[in-house]
Amino acid sequence: MRAIVVGGGIGGLATARGLGLRGWEVTVLERQPSLEAAGAGLSLWPNALRALDWLGVGGPVRAAGAPITGGGLRTAAGAWLTRVTVAGPIAVHRADLHEILAEGLSVRTGAAVTDARSLDADLIVGADGIGSAVRAAYAPQIRIRDSGQVSWRSVVPASALGDDRDGGETMGPGGLRFGYVPMGPRGVYWYVAAPAPLRTTAPAEQLAELRAAFGDWHEPIPRLLAATDPGALLHHPLLDLHPVAPMRFGARVALVGDAAHAMTPNLGQGACQALEDAVTLAALVPGGRGGGSVEEALREYDGMRRPRVAMVARRSWQVGRVAGARGAVTSAMVRALARLTPASATARGAERVAAWEPPTATPALTRADGRR
Repeated sequence: MRAIVVGGGIGGLATARGLGLRGWEVTVLERQPSLEAAGAGLSLWPNALRALDWLGVGGPVRAAGAPITGGGLRTAAGAWLTRVTVAGPIAVHRADLHEILAEGLSVRTGAAVTDARSLDADLIVGADGIGSAVRAAYAPQIRIRDSGQVSWRSVVPASALGDDRDGGETMGPGGLRFGYVPMGPRGVYWYVAAPAPLRTTAPAEQLAELRAAFGDWHEPIPRLLAATDPGALLHHPLLDLHPVAPMRFGARVALVGDAAHAMTPNLGQGACQALEDAVTLAALVPGGRGGGSVEEALREYDGMRRPRVAMVARRSWQVGRVAGARGAVTSAMVRALARLTPASATARGAERVAAWEPPTATPALTRADGRR
């Protein structure tokens, strides 16, 4: 059986790898001229790592990343509002994850899809991001929603971190937030969330603005910004899809990842949910030698995935609205609430979101001679 995956990001590559394990012939269509990952770092929670284990690449991804063991929430002066000890997640550079997932796959670059309905295969998977051409062809009513916040991201050398090895997030006045996560030899991934608008100035000017805004915040924040190369600074609005899209259309079209449920990054679950999608879809479709219906599998896929991703996207949006509160009184209330919330309750909430398990224990790879 033959599949076309539109989009060569994390969700698309994971889907192609999963379908290949089930015996499908898969082609990935990527509109960019080369298969490169744009982005900085990301957190992979236990749900994502289980998905990567199912795909057979959990070991290399863990080796490329660094464990996240703790963190929490601080004030701009450095006082801890809450400290959390976690077990299981890792931080990894997006480029490393991308490279590991892409190994051995058939990818056609420079292949922009303008008419998704003209694609011909037993299964069409839209994994082409928040601006998905596949989603637009089948669900044009789904809209992109602006959170009213923007973000900056970058990666700096580990030496800029100093003695702080845990990372975490800091809340300041006016809806400003700064977070950072050590990634081992790959350095330190940091991010800023701030009220809109999106800046259109040069990266060097934006970095100067950030250094001024965070100059009196606790270390290592000023050091991380001082170590940042303007050429490595990423800036974008924080958007989501509202509501999440249907995740299947008819008998042969499915959506995965941001194409179906782009979400704000406040729970660190965007890539994790895309990996869940990929494994669930690959586990449910018929194997390469037939048996079962693709249409039935897609119906089950939508029923399993859409309620879960809608819940995660909703929680992420709500966290962003609260944490990004701009008013002085509201910000003070949020900090007080964070201080009063037991760390164990925060950890349990994250663990519940990450408690997903793949639909089957292992990929059902069917060999050409019919043996397993």
